[in-house]
Amino acid sequence: MTDHSDELPLDGFLRVNALLLPVATTPLLVPMSAIAEIVSDDISITPFEAKDERFYGWIRWRNQTLPLLSFEGLSGTTQLPFTAASHIVILNAIGDASKSSFYGLVLQGFPRRIDIANSGGTRPIEKQKDVPGVLYNAELGAELVRIPDFEFLEMLIAEAPAPNDD
Repeated sequence: MTDHSDELPLDGFLRVNALLLPVATTPLLVPMSAIAEIVSDDISITPFEAKDERFYGWIRWRNQTLPLLSFEGLSGTTQLPFTAASHIVILNAIGDASKSSFYGLVLQGFPRRIDIANSGGTRPIEKQKDVPGVLYNAELGAELVRIPDFEFLEMLIAEAPAPNDD
């Protein structure tokens, strides 16, 4: 975890450094402080013993075994195959999943960095109650984005079955 803030006051405005994470549905808007790393190289995925559409399975990252989430599976749509265009974002865990410190999320492309100044460029348009893992729908300029519910994601990670480390 970092002890710096990605929120910087600039002339009375709040600035947030963020990434737009491409998932199959609507892109996720995530602050940089939530992200540990973007993994682009070949990484093997060990599936769970019992099929769970919310997860791809387990990955090895920096000598740790991490659960790998499928945002599509989580939101009730079909889990997309992991392809050469897919990437993995490693997210910092601070709540229920903090025992493992990190977890992964499959992306359907490479993230895009964005600096947001609180000058009307981004605004929440509705709190989400019926899409698991989504806290808000928001507008970023003319683009619809989703703000993830990290508390829900980490609760899900904490409930993941233990990895089979044979």
